Amino acid sequence: MKKLPLSDLDRELLSRYGLDSRLLDKAMRFSYSHGEFLSREGEPLDFICFVVSGKAKVLISLSDGKQMLLAHFISDGIIGDVELMTGKMTHGSTVQVVTGFECIALPLGLYKETLRSNTIFVNHVAKELAEKLMQRAVNGAINTLQPLETRLSAYVMQSASDVDFCETLTEVALMLGCSYRHLLRSLNKLCEQGVLKKQENGYRVVNSARLAELAGDLYVLRVGGK
Repeated sequence: MKKLPLSDLDRELLSRYGLDSRLLDKAMRFSYSHGEFLSREGEPLDFICFVVSGKAKVLISLSDGKQMLLAHFISDGIIGDVELMTGKMTHGSTVQVVTGFECIALPLGLYKETLRSNTIFVNHVAKELAEKLMQRAVNGAINTLQPLETRLSAYVMQSASDVDFCETLTEVALMLGCSYRHLLRSLNKLCEQGVLKKQENGYRVVNSARLAELAGDLYVLRVGGK
């Protein structure tokens, strides 16, 4: 992770949330690479982050230690808003970067009260939290009702770096709530259909249009901050 000074575009984004960057002199831009963790569930929450660009998967832990996929942030929204508004100063979920990822980070130790007392900002947060709640309810239904082929297609489409899908399959099986064998059968089926092609270090997307058709917009978390 790299720390960078704010740009004019970063300041403009903050202003859309009713925040004056001149009063937030400790704000900075964080830049992450593929595979890095923006947060880990249960660790101290030091920053609230405003997504500038990129994609990150959001996971929660179950009682048996397994992780479940919640959603994807796609170049939009706030990370840490739930914890800020509930007063919980530890991360409630794990956020792992899928592509190059940029965000504006505000140190909560300095700005927690400033943020909570800003009516415009709080109204934005309330709207985003409502949208997240609805989308996560949809995603919960998806995990229960949609066939694995559909869920896997959505996961591959969201997680592939360019056109390459190289994630650890045992972890993918846990996140999608299926057995490793069932996952392999579904991947093989997508290869047989000409959607994916097996390669030495994973899979390559060879028919992105068909993959998108199979996936729909599953696992996409849309929020209205920008």
